[in-house]
Amino acid sequence: MNPSTQSRPCQPQAAGLALALPSALQRASHTGLEGSSPSLPLIQALQQAWPALAGKEEALLALAAEGRSHRIRQRGCLFRDGAVNLEGSLWLLVRGKLSMGRRDAKGIWRQSRALLGGQWIDLVTAWSQADFPETALALSPVLAHEIPAKTVLGLCRTQPALLAALLDSLSRSACEAMESHQALATQDFPSRLAEWLLHELMLQGQGDCLTLSQFKRDLAAQLGVTPETLSRTLRQFHEQGLIVMKHSQLRFPDPARLAALSQRQASAPMS
Repeated sequence: MNPSTQSRPCQPQAAGLALALPSALQRASHTGLEGSSPSLPLIQALQQAWPALAGKEEALLALAAEGRSHRIRQRGCLFRDGAVNLEGSLWLLVRGKLSMGRRDAKGIWRQSRALLGGQWIDLVTAWSQADFPETALALSPVLAHEIPAKTVLGLCRTQPALLAALLDSLSRSACEAMESHQALATQDFPSRLAEWLLHELMLQGQGDCLTLSQFKRDLAAQLGVTPETLSRTLRQFHEQGLIVMKHSQLRFPDPARLAALSQRQASAPMS
């Protein structure tokens, strides 16, 4: 079964990306994907993925002018796990929603993470033309963009800001992988769930509200527990006043309490 999304935000969401671009970038772009000029959505997505490029108009335009874009229908695959990144490309999600994961031996989809527009899909496999470790499954119509790593390196020679942004992203990716591995080994599940909720609230929340945009079974697989354990822990959080839960909508009346719980180690008993 393919994953799906539920879209019931706590409050209306602003249309498009809330990024103000300099007039020079707007004049250099257009809404289509064809032609010699990069599209405005692509430039916005690059700026969101690499905030350090804000104000670096020349670097943004040079990067956006390279590579090619791909449109994927809902429930389609951008690429599959095990396929080789032959082009050696970096992959950026321009708009839409992607579920990253794999199917287990029984054919059940196991999601590891969900991505929104303005996030890098894959920055790692390009450098060694390795296999994609996960399938990129579209939860909605998707626009993605691939840029050959060799081209990016070439641009880095004349655009130092690009090199700094690239190294920062690769470093963050490595640190997040290590932190995730360590959390699985040292933290109990309530602590990991509290940490995950706060991270999602920071990235995708609106005020003190967060809408879960994936099935609980997919989120449970991502966090390494059963759906029953996830539901039980969310219910405990609700009963303790850490969250107010109504279907897929969560409200956080006191994020500081949740943050304190996220720092607790596995040896500490849950109150």
